[in-house]
Amino acid sequence: MFWTLPALLAALLAALDATLLRRLAGDLPPARMVAYPVFWSLPPFLALLAARGVPDLPAPFWLATLAAVPVNMAGHLLTAWAVRMAPVSRTVPYLCFSPVFVVVHEYLLLGVAPRPAGVAGVLLVVAGSWVLNAGGVGNHARGQGGGGGGIMARLLRPFRTLAAERGARVMLGVALLWGLGSVLNRQMVLYATPAVAGGVFFAVYGPAMLAALMVFGGVRPRMLVDRPVRGLAMGMVLFLAAYVHFTAMSLTTAANMIAVKRLDGVFAVLFDHVSERWRSARRRGTVDASTGRRPLRDGSLPGAALMAGGAALVVLAS
Repeated sequence: MFWTLPALLAALLAALDATLLRRLAGDLPPARMVAYPVFWSLPPFLALLAARGVPDLPAPFWLATLAAVPVNMAGHLLTAWAVRMAPVSRTVPYLCFSPVFVVVHEYLLLGVAPRPAGVAGVLLVVAGSWVLNAGGVGNHARGQGGGGGGIMARLLRPFRTLAAERGARVMLGVALLWGLGSVLNRQMVLYATPAVAGGVFFAVYGPAMLAALMVFGGVRPRMLVDRPVRGLAMGMVLFLAAYVHFTAMSLTTAANMIAVKRLDGVFAVLFDHVSERWRSARRRGTVDASTGRRPLRDGSLPGAALMAGGAALVVLAS
């Protein structure tokens, strides 16, 4: 169970990464949004790799690394596209489906069969995120049922969100990519320490991504340094999130780790609400009592409880 704390920290940092991406670079095209954290995270990764050194790594490590690079490139670009189109509270929760994809990918690629209790925990995490979306969609999307309706109407809201929000649909595809990428990351840490695995991966991934963004995304070198403070903040969060991700992945199966990490959906909703209240306070000078509280009952609390219960079941079954 020593992996639980790193996995929870990975969830917190993943939600913070998505929030900063939207808040600090949401006015830019997706290519430039991605370029900032990738560029500014390279120096700490290269420094870490220089300090640790690169040992003689076997062929399976390099195969997993080279396969993970395009998967993560696509996932990172699509994540930026999704959070640019819609708030993180309506996009990141759909990543909850990635543990299901991880279970399948891990069984097919690594031959790891999940325990029944672990599968039940994964399904609870998915159900919790579904309830989280079912309760919160009405508060964001007008004309889709508002805050009223019965239980079934609430539970069907995420389907309407998928139909109305392209960002939600894109993020569902991202969940499939991250599921595959997580299993490849797990294979990497079977042959190297988290620091070496993360450092080598980003030493390959970072330049490859930046080159692709410059060739196909219209990113120019001068654009990478025109927002140094914002870029540094996003880069450091990405570096910490990736390092903690590899650390947690080295301590348990990919399915267990990702099931707990998907609590980032809960953290994303909290960050989104805090950010909105802060922006409202700046506009009005103070948070009005009628807007400082969420006026409608939604699924945030029961959804979060289901996700937490599912994560706890995964931990106990590990």
